[in-house]
Amino acid sequence: MKKFATHSWAVREALARREPFDTYGAFHAVEGYHLPFRDRLPHRWREQYIEDGDEIIYTVLSYRTPIAWVLRCGAVVIPDVKYSRTTSGHQGLLYALSEPAEGALAIAAQEERQEARERATRRRQAPTVGTPREPAVAISAEELTWSAVRERAGALEGTPDIVARIDDVLSRRVPVNSGEAAIYSAEYLERKHGNRDRREAA
Repeated sequence: MKKFATHSWAVREALARREPFDTYGAFHAVEGYHLPFRDRLPHRWREQYIEDGDEIIYTVLSYRTPIAWVLRCGAVVIPDVKYSRTTSGHQGLLYALSEPAEGALAIAAQEERQEARERATRRRQAPTVGTPREPAVAISAEELTWSAVRERAGALEGTPDIVARIDDVLSRRVPVNSGEAAIYSAEYLERKHGNRDRREAA
């Protein structure tokens, strides 16, 4: 089943076309009669929905409560009932049930889809446009040597995964000026643990 943003033009187009859909919220539509449904529908409208049952070709629901339905003859039934703010927002979309399927709603939905495709394309291209990023370079032996780091790592009690993390950093190309490179550099470890050793000696 198609899934849309609740207040999108695509939802309005689906309503105009009487097509089933789901949303990322509580608003959706199904073909035909829908059971079970919540008892938020007032008694007289509940009885009307049940009575119309076999003639219903399309039902629009909010939180599983029918808020509109379409009969085989083309008549649209919209109960005049006041609900929560969210459901009232869903009711505000029901005008689309009376709009032509190939009219302005279809055009707006097509433009919405085109804009979404363009946004997706821009997101995919974002890393390659604009100000070029500083290229990643391998950390040199002077900046991060395995022997120096391994020696300092031995002092890190209670962190058994430190060697694995250092291996991970060393196995990848990490920008020299990145925080990840800095925290595993021999200079940083020497400064950090040297200061700790001096404090303990004092």
